[in-house]
Amino acid sequence: MVNVSLGRNDNERTVLKLIRAMEAGTLEQAAAELCSPEFVWANSGLDTIYGKEHLFRHLASGGFGKQVSILKNMTHFSADILNLATNGDIVFTERIDHHWDASGRDLMTPHICGVSKVVDGKILYFRDFYDVICYEQQPGEPNPEFELTSFRNAQRALVK
Repeated sequence: MVNVSLGRNDNERTVLKLIRAMEAGTLEQAAAELCSPEFVWANSGLDTIYGKEHLFRHLASGGFGKQVSILKNMTHFSADILNLATNGDIVFTERIDHHWDASGRDLMTPHICGVSKVVDGKILYFRDFYDVICYEQQPGEPNPEFELTSFRNAQRALVK
């Protein structure tokens, strides 16, 4: 789980809040608050999202699962932040993203270099660079201990 307090400045904390919201399943609400109207989200090999309204339509229509078949069964997300750095308005994250299904299988785990720009407290762009071979990854084994409702409740409690 992403710990927002690891951010050493407002820009880092803003980017971490967006990733944290992905984990909590509150991306749309967080994007409304944290992203500029001109927000751009680019992922290796996928269609680029231009603007918050485009993001909201994208999420409502099934998200990236429409382009990456392994993500069609994704129910939740988590990220491991490995490194975090800032250069002015630019925030760099090195992380491993986990895309889970309802049985606790890790469907896809790309190792990502994220580059974001934060201007006046709003994220202008969020670009993720990674090897697209992850789109063909074989899912991990189901976790018999996993329970999605408990996971979601724990994630949402940490956002507050």
